[in-house]
Amino acid sequence: MEIKDNKTGVPLEHYTAEFAAADPQELSLASGIAYDAGTFRIRLMGRPVAVRWPDMTVSYEDDGSQAKANVRILCARRILQGKAAPFTGSMLSYVEMPWGNVYQKQFDGRCIKRLAFGFGNSLEKFKEACEKLAGLPAKGGDLAYDVPFMDGLTVRMMIWEGDDEFPPNAQFLFSDNFPAACSAEDIAVTGDIILDAMKGRW
Repeated sequence: MEIKDNKTGVPLEHYTAEFAAADPQELSLASGIAYDAGTFRIRLMGRPVAVRWPDMTVSYEDDGSQAKANVRILCARRILQGKAAPFTGSMLSYVEMPWGNVYQKQFDGRCIKRLAFGFGNSLEKFKEACEKLAGLPAKGGDLAYDVPFMDGLTVRMMIWEGDDEFPPNAQFLFSDNFPAACSAEDIAVTGDIILDAMKGRW
């Protein structure tokens, strides 16, 4: 099975229509995402995001810029399909997610290797990138950060620095409430969005 990016795998128009047809108050209650005056409000890696109903426009409230299509779709799927669930203290690898064992190879290439080879030769660069996303130091690897991805959902990224003998390595861990909020595909897209943001491509 292949993980397809939501941007190309499922038309944006499909989720826009589904979003517009839904009752926003019911969506807010089920998802746990605050809704008021035609707007769902989400915090994404420290930035305030407005998801407007019914047209599903998604913008960053700190500067008014429009979110990319993959962010737009992920926010819509989180509101349409995700359920509110508390974090109970465990951090899970991707393979521990429902269907994660099926998609693990793709996730490894799509996210883990990108993280390792994008930042594994400079821990200072990794530190700066995580802190720009409101990340806080965590335990693990040679350096690790917990990034508050979206309203109660935390992603831990760990880096093992490369040297002359060994290549760099990395790992993603997800707070144990992720499976209630996101599908395996959406969790893979979460990794893409974080890595893009770490490189300044919001």
